[in-house]
Amino acid sequence: MIERATETPVRRTTLQRLLSRFHFGITLFAVALSGITILLAGVTALRGYADRNLELAARLGAYGAEPALVFNDPLAARDGIEPLTEIAGIARLRVLDDRGRVLTGWTSPNPDPAPLLTRLVFPRPYAIPVRRNGSVIGTVEVWGDSSTMNDYVRLGLLAGLGCLLVTALGTIVLARRFEYELVKPLGEIATVAHDVRLHRRFDKRVKPLGIAELDRLGGDINALLDELQGWQGHMESERAILEHRASHDPLTTLPNRAAFDRQLAERIAAAERRGGRFVLLFCDADNFKAVNDEYGHAVGDRVLVAVSTCIRNGLRKGDFAARIGGDEFVVIVDPLDAEADPGALIRRIKDCVSDPIALPGGDEQYRPSISVGAAVYPDDGSDSAALLTVADAGMYADKMTSGER
Repeated sequence: MIERATETPVRRTTLQRLLSRFHFGITLFAVALSGITILLAGVTALRGYADRNLELAARLGAYGAEPALVFNDPLAARDGIEPLTEIAGIARLRVLDDRGRVLTGWTSPNPDPAPLLTRLVFPRPYAIPVRRNGSVIGTVEVWGDSSTMNDYVRLGLLAGLGCLLVTALGTIVLARRFEYELVKPLGEIATVAHDVRLHRRFDKRVKPLGIAELDRLGGDINALLDELQGWQGHMESERAILEHRASHDPLTTLPNRAAFDRQLAERIAAAERRGGRFVLLFCDADNFKAVNDEYGHAVGDRVLVAVSTCIRNGLRKGDFAARIGGDEFVVIVDPLDAEADPGALIRRIKDCVSDPIALPGGDEQYRPSISVGAAVYPDDGSDSAALLTVADAGMYADKMTSGER
């Protein structure tokens, strides 16, 4: 008789256990991926805003340090970058001359809360060359730190760990349910995470899913998105403030030299396309240095504000004015048509500027005056340099005519 070999029974897993493990693993993976995706998307967005803020801060520092670099004055350079030391997220500043030597610098007294994050996000400083008359006269370097991102990263990690803990407990209870009932709400969460990561849709929210644990998870994700949207609004507000500071003169609130250079280039290109004409006026306050020396900088500032007010009040809609130097202003009258009379505008500005300004003490008054030169595009030049040269020469001729030396 031949004996049959006894077959060893194979231990098989149950469908319930398989589905339980499968659902548990997929749920943890999906939630972890969603949390990491949202965290990375937030860090990426905040890094983009932080980089833009560093760029704007560097441009603002370049504008403030330009006079100091011209006169090689470390104290003035430090004063020029002083406003930047109050901006969150800046760890270090340096102003270098055209030979790469440090004119002045500043290092934040506050310790970096996350040096590793700083090295990953801001591996090198943001450098902006300082130019004058087309030549590089120095460089402003700005180092960032993690102070503006540390709280968000910490909150994101804690929220992610909380989400994982809630999900781990929830999936144990939900593992016996039908697969579709679990996959569908997770798909809603993944869709939100996908929109946040790819389309920066920080306004997206997880809708009620009908499952308590996943609704709690959705609430945590929504809270994280609320925090991220708040950070986004805060960063956009700071960016708008820095953009305004970088392109406007703080005393007169008129656009500065950088904004004027961009505007003039755009006006030339537009006039060339349409075959139009415009006038560039170059205005300079007479005897301004003597006013500062005799009456003080407060009176000098009042003169500059009065000049800027008169210029602004004389503009039409579409015209442009800027302060490009200490007592130098420019006006673009565009377009030059039958309604535009540069001579009349110059007379109005001069008459307005000549209104007396009370001196300290109130017993005396000072009557300021300005000299103005004009250049017409394209009659006097077809590029920025040529127009500025002609307008500047006209301004000095006006000074000689008025008797100023």
